[in-house]
Amino acid sequence: MEERYFPVWDQQPSEEFVSAWHDDLNSTGYPEMFDRVSTARPFNLADVRLLSGELRVPVLRREDQSLVPCPLCQPNSPKFKVGRMAWFPHEKTALFIGHECAKKHIGEDYVKADDLYRKQARCRRYQSSWGEFQYRRDDLCALVGRMMPVAKALELSRWHQLEKDAPGFAPFLHNELTLMNGSISVMVDTGLKDDRKKGIFENLHVGVVRGYEILATSRKPVKELEKAKQVLDDIAEPLPSWNASSDDAAGMDEILSRGFRAMSMLKNLRETLAFMRTARTFWDAENLAVLERWGRMEGSPFASLEFRREGNRVFLRSESYQGKHYSNITVPESLYASLPDPESYAPLRPINEIYPDAKTWRA
Repeated sequence: MEERYFPVWDQQPSEEFVSAWHDDLNSTGYPEMFDRVSTARPFNLADVRLLSGELRVPVLRREDQSLVPCPLCQPNSPKFKVGRMAWFPHEKTALFIGHECAKKHIGEDYVKADDLYRKQARCRRYQSSWGEFQYRRDDLCALVGRMMPVAKALELSRWHQLEKDAPGFAPFLHNELTLMNGSISVMVDTGLKDDRKKGIFENLHVGVVRGYEILATSRKPVKELEKAKQVLDDIAEPLPSWNASSDDAAGMDEILSRGFRAMSMLKNLRETLAFMRTARTFWDAENLAVLERWGRMEGSPFASLEFRREGNRVFLRSESYQGKHYSNITVPESLYASLPDPESYAPLRPINEIYPDAKTWRA
């Protein structure tokens, strides 16, 4: 096959050209025959720019189902079926190269080019997603507003009352419950003996304690919501104008930073909402009754435990190897304000990073 040589690319090919090239690859199976694509071996491989990820060529569409020649090592004979689009700026050529051949022959410049391509790909996804973030912004701001009183009530009951009255009790109880994943069981003597006259013990399930995550010191929902509000304020502003053909490093860095914060905010907001809905159930009367029942049993870490709720008041009196603790807690009514399920609340659904402009959740 006669080699093709088109030193016409003074600048990186546009995204429109790359998209058309990709479409032609899928329909014909001949990426090396597309408009102004070279097949001649390049000699200056420095500063290569990758224009695509790894693409599998549909070789069944090719004559004799042949593989694609690699311009880096075998320009005139079949070599590969998975390759990447690339631009060689010093040669001013665009080529379709075998990805394994490229790693071998281009070396460190290929590693740099791959890193740059991945950053550019993320930039494109964030650009495409930004309109969707802005569309959801009002709903998400309203959600943060609904969540904030509940978050403050959680912190009031945990850090400003329980920790103030009974320092050390919350982390102690959290550690004990974490060891059992909240499911309390104790070994009890049945009063029976086996054939060797040894006592028979059985595992007695006491109950499951819900919402014990509230006892952990690492979660600060008010601070998490304040961070989400800052990101939502930022989403109101447009991203800088940028495309992969430019050398606007500052614009790319800004898009990467702001886009990552937006994606992280959506994930963190879902997790914070799920945490709050579960954590507030810790103060339910039936939940505390499980703990109190456990405290009366041999095998629990408590010498004695009173932990009960009456109306909006919770009374704690505990004696354990961690010492004596006492607290009288007021549970704010705002703790039980209505909050949506994070799994079904549409504005919190993950934005599809493959087709980030899809808005199917709106239906």
